[in-house]
Amino acid sequence: MLSRPSSQPDPGPHVVVVGNYKGGSGKSTFAMHLIVALLNAGKRVASFDLDTQQQSLTRYIENRRAWARYKRSPLEVPNHTPIASSEGVDANRDRDLVEVFTRYLARLQDDYDFIVIDTPGSVSHLSLVAHGMADTLVTPINDSFVDLDVIVTIESTADLEPTPSRYARAVATALEGRRAVCGSATDWIVFRNRLATLTSRNHNQITRALAVIAPEVGFRLAPGLSERVIFREFFPSGLTAFDQLDELPSGSNPSMSRLMARMEMRELIAEIGLLPPEAPATEKRGRTEKSMSVPPQQSMAG
Repeated sequence: MLSRPSSQPDPGPHVVVVGNYKGGSGKSTFAMHLIVALLNAGKRVASFDLDTQQQSLTRYIENRRAWARYKRSPLEVPNHTPIASSEGVDANRDRDLVEVFTRYLARLQDDYDFIVIDTPGSVSHLSLVAHGMADTLVTPINDSFVDLDVIVTIESTADLEPTPSRYARAVATALEGRRAVCGSATDWIVFRNRLATLTSRNHNQITRALAVIAPEVGFRLAPGLSERVIFREFFPSGLTAFDQLDELPSGSNPSMSRLMARMEMRELIAEIGLLPPEAPATEKRGRTEKSMSVPPQQSMAG
């Protein structure tokens, strides 16, 4: 996935879509960590925020820029483009945004190695189109039956096998459309987020359900992420577990907690196949504030 034969034409940047129809699953946190890991590995990265309401990834990146200016730290950021929406839009607005989004996306084909797209926790035509563009689709789910129900329907009768639910059906539609248009397949990965330290009956039941449904629905499982307060502490400053900084936000533990978070996230990204396991996140290269924040974020509202 990472290397392409030199005799083949360059197919353009690798598109990674982070998707789930349920909010609060950790999509934006994972997207930001993936972006920084890729940047630190020397990759050219662009990103899109398709969540017109929450804009969590956009806020994360804005916080990162502000923290870098405040601390005079050379933090790397992607070329980020949020989609902005407003109340009172007409019924065709979503399709209008699709047209603008695809136009912006086409302009990036020759300049970037990766494009990371964060999608909303709801159904929209824009999100469906983005899923159909994914070379890699990553779906985080919290370790609960409430979140699992977005992907598979678990019946109350124990002897009934789980069946694909609304998000899985939407993904199937998007990926079938992708294969029909360009003949390309999508690598769909699901990982569990906020795993408890101690194994529980709930954990084991979800493990069995995912093992049954994964080959039928067409995704593969990757190592999960533990419940760590430090992931939530990173957001206000725009930092990630991959940032090698001496100064962290007040109250943060810069030692073991950050180290364990980095190891888990690095293992997850390597299992997905976006970076090789032996490539550690490098020390950031010194950059001025001007080069760090160029090109400026854009709005695709109009």
